[in-house]
Amino acid sequence: MIKEILKQNYKKLILIAILTAVYSGLGLATLSYINDRLLSITSFDIWVIVQFLAILAVFFICSVAANITLTNFGHNLVYNIRKRLIKQILDTANSQIDFIGKAKIIASLNADIRSISFAFMSAPNLLQGSIFVATVSCYLFYISSTLFVFVFIWLSVMLAVSGIFMQKIHKFFKLSRQKDDDLQHGYNDIVEGHRELMLNRARARLVFDELDLNGIQKRDFMIKADIYHSISDNFGNIMLLGLVGLCIFLCLAYGLAPLNTAVTASVAILFLRGSLVSMIASVPIALSAKVSLDKILNLNFAEFKDGFELQNRLNPQWQEIKFINVSFAYDEKFGLKNVNLSIKRGELSFLIGKNGSGKSTFVAILCGLLRPSQGEILLDDVAINDENLRQYQSNISSIFSDFYLFSQVIDEVAKPANKDDINELLSLLEIDKKVSVIDDKLSTTMLSQGQRKRLSLFLMLLEKRSLLVLDEWAADQDPIFKRVFYREILPLLKSRGVSVLAISHDDAYFDVADKIFLANNGEISELNGNERERVSKDATSRLAQLS
Repeated sequence: MIKEILKQNYKKLILIAILTAVYSGLGLATLSYINDRLLSITSFDIWVIVQFLAILAVFFICSVAANITLTNFGHNLVYNIRKRLIKQILDTANSQIDFIGKAKIIASLNADIRSISFAFMSAPNLLQGSIFVATVSCYLFYISSTLFVFVFIWLSVMLAVSGIFMQKIHKFFKLSRQKDDDLQHGYNDIVEGHRELMLNRARARLVFDELDLNGIQKRDFMIKADIYHSISDNFGNIMLLGLVGLCIFLCLAYGLAPLNTAVTASVAILFLRGSLVSMIASVPIALSAKVSLDKILNLNFAEFKDGFELQNRLNPQWQEIKFINVSFAYDEKFGLKNVNLSIKRGELSFLIGKNGSGKSTFVAILCGLLRPSQGEILLDDVAINDENLRQYQSNISSIFSDFYLFSQVIDEVAKPANKDDINELLSLLEIDKKVSVIDDKLSTTMLSQGQRKRLSLFLMLLEKRSLLVLDEWAADQDPIFKRVFYREILPLLKSRGVSVLAISHDDAYFDVADKIFLANNGEISELNGNERERVSKDATSRLAQLS
């Protein structure tokens, strides 16, 4: 991911390298000017001061320009990482998203992206500090090779010890990041399960204690990381100040270099101090970002593909969907076995069966959310494969039992919907008094579950797709509207050429269906006339008993 983005921005990287090199060169020029002119001056010379101030001004401008360029690049890089990651999530198979876990994904979108962002905010210090240290080291070697060897050994020891601290910091950052996933899972529990927790204080205490334990562990890991970070920073400061004193002492006590050279070396080290401290301080942030980046890459999302365009490989006016010997298994356990059936354009089909019989699995395969282990699905005579799957799915709208209600109101081509269609559908679904559409968004979604399902159906109908899949949609509707749904809405959709597959247990309305499929232990078969008649009689008998 990072390598590909860097390749796309190589021109900006070259500009950053040039600005950083100019910045480092001007820093070196400043040191050289101090050594060659200021330390050798014997009387007041205004021209020397003007030149020195001019060098400082240019040094300042280049420093700011390099920082701004690198910072802008860093922010754009983080933006592109976030953009690519979101697109990858949208392109990743639903089964993989379920396998990864929503808590881990949310944690990466929040904590990991933020950590990477912080790293690139500190990147100028790391890059400029590294280059500046290298150039000043060359200058020290130029003015005194003996002092350079001493400074090199001293700084090597300092960096080696700091490296040990960095390993500890990286370890605790990694442990801390692992706790973010657990915390996110706990956050989901207390927000999504808030009503249940209000009713069960014992469970609320259990959830709280688990969250608190994860919070304590994350806190302890971060404290340890910060302790090593503090030790590393202060150790570096002390070592650099000690280096200044020792350079002057060695030059005066043992005559390793003239006094002006010792002063220049000391100024150079002090000049380096800020860059070295900033560079060392940015390393833990970079290590934290590496942990976050590894975490993102290990989620195994789909490869990044730009855009959402679909290739026109399938006939939008299809007439039949066929399942031919379709089988599917969850880890070689329960699944579907040898499903052979067809759904024709404009048909109303009901899918019935006990819980755990395979209904939801069939719906997921029909919608292309799961791919068959064996067999094939045909749209007319075209087999559905990885290349045309997206276009096949563009024919389908679905409302699952655990549906998510969006607020955006769009038509079949993702544009603002027609006002006449909006008003007609809101009235048909009997929610026009509760909800309106303002600026292409629902005015509210804070309704009962049954009304929320009507809103979801409202959004699906505006999409005007040719196949509508409903997973026990009518289960939360009142008896009066349930009749409206089966006797008026479904026939209306059929008249418009929309195929409907509905998972339903409302056997009193089975006569509406053109086909009824029975799911039983992973096998799905169509009920014949006698079987349908028997089901209808059973329903009539139960209704008579109730009345």
